Amino acid sequence: MIHISNIFSSVFFVVVFSSLCTCPPPKNWKRATPIEYEYVNDVFIGDIRIDCDNDLEYLIVICEVFKGDLQPGQIIKGINSGTCGPYVDTDGEWILFGNYSSRFIVNDCGLSSNIIDPKKLLSPQPINLKNNFESRKLEAKQNIKPQINMLREMITSK
Repeated sequence: MIHISNIFSSVFFVVVFSSLCTCPPPKNWKRATPIEYEYVNDVFIGDIRIDCDNDLEYLIVICEVFKGDLQPGQIIKGINSGTCGPYVDTDGEWILFGNYSSRFIVNDCGLSSNIIDPKKLLSPQPINLKNNFESRKLEAKQNIKPQINMLREMITSK
């Protein structure tokens, strides 16, 4: 038998937490990348290793640093602590924008993305247009490498 308090708790949780995250649609990555670069302390490419027992935590092997004090080859812990994402959920190389102190936390509503399967560089998709989603996903894959090149140019021009 379902208790009324359990239903109330579930409804409260959904209403409160769904309203906490109001990310704007992703902007043009060419304009958004320098803005987010300036906003965060750390920008780098890292090889993610998800902890199978705890999907909130993951390991990152630093591959290339664009901003911050991290070093290539360094291994740090990351945590999915934000409510808005992006949510680090797959192994592989990611471009990461965020802040590291004792653990790395991605910038909420930010541009962090898996390099092989980028999702954040997509503009909002119309409802029920699967082929449009696929073409936008392909566009995001094409944009990720120029975004990385832009970051490389940003650090060499400073």
